[in-house]
Amino acid sequence: MAAIKRQKLADSVIEEIKRMINSGELKEGDKLPNQNDFAAQLGVSRPSLREALHTLSLIGAIEQRPGLGTVIRDVNPALWMEQLSPPLVSDAQASLELIEARRFIEAGVTELAVKNATAENIQIIGKLVGEMAHALQESQPRDYSRLDMEFHHQIAQASHNRYMVHMFVTIRGLMEQFIREAFIVIPGLLDRSLKYHQNIYQGIKERDAQQAVSYMKNHINDIQGALSKHYQSERV
Repeated sequence: MAAIKRQKLADSVIEEIKRMINSGELKEGDKLPNQNDFAAQLGVSRPSLREALHTLSLIGAIEQRPGLGTVIRDVNPALWMEQLSPPLVSDAQASLELIEARRFIEAGVTELAVKNATAENIQIIGKLVGEMAHALQESQPRDYSRLDMEFHHQIAQASHNRYMVHMFVTIRGLMEQFIREAFIVIPGLLDRSLKYHQNIYQGIKERDAQQAVSYMKNHINDIQGALSKHYQSERV
C-alpha cells in the first residue's frame, strides 16, 4: 500500500479506500485497521483519516460496530461518486447548476427533517443559528460561512435518510467554496442569509413543513437571483 499525497487528504483517503475495495483488498464486512495503524499506512494524520471516515459513515459506506471496530458496510458503486471540481463564483454555468441542485436536494432534506428530526437534532440546529447571529454581529464572515455550511449539514443529518445525506455530502465541498466566495462578491447576501436560516429553523422546530421548505427554497432562490444580477452586471 503506497502512502498517498498530502493534497486534499480526506478526499485522498476516500479514494484510497475506494481503490482497495475495487481491487478486492477490502470487501463488504471487512474490518479496517485501527486508526493509528491505518493513518500510518496511508501516510496521513489521524484528523485527516477521521474526517474521511466521518464522510464515509454519513453515506453509509462504513459503520462502527461495538466490540468490532470500523467495518465496510456497503460497496455499492453509487456510494463512490467521482469528486467534482468545486465551481468558482467566476464560473457562471457551474455555479448556477450547483444552485439548481441545492434547490432540489435541500428542499427534500428539509421536508424530511421536519418529520424525522429528534429533539437533539433540533437543539443542534438552533444552537448553530445562535452562533451564526453572533458571528454576523461580530463581523466574522469566515466563521459565519463555516456555521452556515454546518447548519445545512445538520438539517441533512436530521432527515435520518442516509441516501439524502449521501447526496448532500456529495455536494458539501462544492457548497463550502461557493458560499465563502459568494459572501465576498455579492453585497447584502450575508445580511439576508441569517433571517432565512432563522425561519427555516423555526419551521423545523414547530414541525411546520410548509414554512421550513418555503424558506429553504426562498433562501436558495435569493442566492440564485443575486448571483444572476452579479453576472449580468459583469457583462455590462
